[in-house]
Order: sequence, then structure tokens, then C-alpha cells
Amino acid sequence: MSPAILPPDGNGEMDTLLSSLPSKGVDALWLCMDKMVPPHPNPQAQPALWKYKEIRPALLEAGRLIGAKEAERRVLMLVNPALDPPRTTDTVYGGLQLVLPGETAPAHRHVAFALRFIIEGQDGFTAVEGQKIKMERADVILTPSWHWHDHGNEGNAPLIWLDGLDLPLFRQIPVNFAEGYKDDRYPSS
Repeated sequence: MSPAILPPDGNGEMDTLLSSLPSKGVDALWLCMDKMVPPHPNPQAQPALWKYKEIRPALLEAGRLIGAKEAERRVLMLVNPALDPPRTTDTVYGGLQLVLPGETAPAHRHVAFALRFIIEGQDGFTAVEGQKIKMERADVILTPSWHWHDHGNEGNAPLIWLDGLDLPLFRQIPVNFAEGYKDDRYPSS
């Protein structure tokens, strides 16, 4: 759709109408229809590359400087150069999360759907609604919307994964929120 092309208004009636609309709390859709319903896709994200070898040292340094409990989620966001945090793409947030040996990231739940791809480590776990799921390198774990979950590392080496959440959608549709659980761990077996 393209914006309306208005014929010349020799007597200014259209200008008068348009200038009177804001005081009524309305505006003319025909003037911005192309922005509301664009004629073709118009993503803002640009192609981007994040090199794990370059990011990993900074993530480990973050692990030295801030604990999992203090950070709640110790993550370095993958921010697209054309977008603002937390957007990796127009609709997806990505980040590298670190849980050190013996740590548990506090339990919480959120409306956003989450996907985790394990890059490094073993003897890690995520507990979703009380079901403890072992996490090892190359595993993919899904956490559905509004499910209590926490993450821990029972091994002796760092556990690092790629988080993917649909958070940018919820920034546009303001229905996302999160709730912390009353204890650090949600009961799991």
C-alpha cells in the first residue's frame, strides 16, 4: 500500500481538517497507511557475525565479576548493529549465557518462549516446572512460555549456551513480564 496522494486543495479545507484532528485524539490513517501495512517486508536487522572465540573471554570475565544470583541471568546479548538491545533480529533476542560450576541461576518464569543451544560444558541442568533436564554440549532445550525454570551447573567446568527468546515481539506488544520464584531453586526431582 502506498500513502494517499491528495489532490491539490485550493481552499485549504483538507489542511483545516487535518490540523483539527489531534485535539480530538484522532489522525488520518490514509496519511500513514504505507507504514502501518507496508507493501513489502522491511526488516531493520542487518547481517551480523559474532565470533565465539572473541566473546568467550568477556563472558568468563563477567563470571569472575558478577555472580549468577546477582545477575539473575549472566548473559552477553548479541545485539544487531542496526538495532537496540535486546534485539538480535527484528523478532528474536539471542545471548550467550554462562553458569559456573556449583552455581544455579535463580528460578523465574516469563511470557517469552525460550530456546537454549548448549555450546560448552556438561553436567548442567535446567529444571522446567520441576522436571530436571540434563544439559550437555550440542543439546537443545525448549522452555515454554510461563513455566518456572532455573539453570545449574553440577560439573567442574563452565556451562555456556546460546539463548534465543522472542523478546523483541513482546517489546512491540507490551504483554511480557517475568516473575521471580520465592526461592533460588524451583522444586525439581
